[in-house]
Amino acid sequence: MITNLKCNIMKIKEFIKNFLIIFYPQRCPGCEKVIHKEELFCSECMEEYKGINYKNYAQGGYTCVSAVAYKGVFARAILKFKFSGRKQYSRQLATLMAEAVKKNYSDIDFDFITFVPLHQKRFKSRGYNQSELLAKELSALLNIPIVNSLKKTRNNLPQHELKASKRRENVKGAYRVTDKILVADKVILLIDDIITTGSTLGECAKTLVSANAREIYCAAFAISVVKTT
Repeated sequence: MITNLKCNIMKIKEFIKNFLIIFYPQRCPGCEKVIHKEELFCSECMEEYKGINYKNYAQGGYTCVSAVAYKGVFARAILKFKFSGRKQYSRQLATLMAEAVKKNYSDIDFDFITFVPLHQKRFKSRGYNQSELLAKELSALLNIPIVNSLKKTRNNLPQHELKASKRRENVKGAYRVTDKILVADKVILLIDDIITTGSTLGECAKTLVSANAREIYCAAFAISVVKTT
């Protein structure tokens, strides 16, 4: 009986999803053209996707892999997702991220996924945390639990408004761990949307390590300074 109930719930969810697509069709995050529900981007925009993963290091030497370079179609996609309320693009962007994570971290057994937090004021202003949405989708795609392990304690200036030389100081001491017991001795995948200098991811990773996390690895959708693996 329980099995039949689960099957019925899944059918109802699929019906609702398909019904909503009629009124809210899936769109390409790059150009916003209507696309098939199984597509991530339209065929023209996907021509910019080379299947190359990008590797860099956050401040402190924490490895970070990214799915794409921050340019062209993918720069437009992440900006719409981050600043224009296109929350629905989280699954499409995270799917590309999941491929990069599986390729580069295949030998790592993560205890959980976490994400770079927003300050409460910025969260209220934007209405969502783009890194959290990506992390939630990755959790489902990779079958890894998600834990809200970090909190931002200072409403500092946005990193993208600062020169590279100022970014590290801007985030210094801006985060704290929500529960040290949850973090202790854990192998964690830390998620952000874009990595530039690696200051934000590095500060978050350092904060987790200070709470006795065992290992921290990072992933971002896009990287602005490109190094191929």
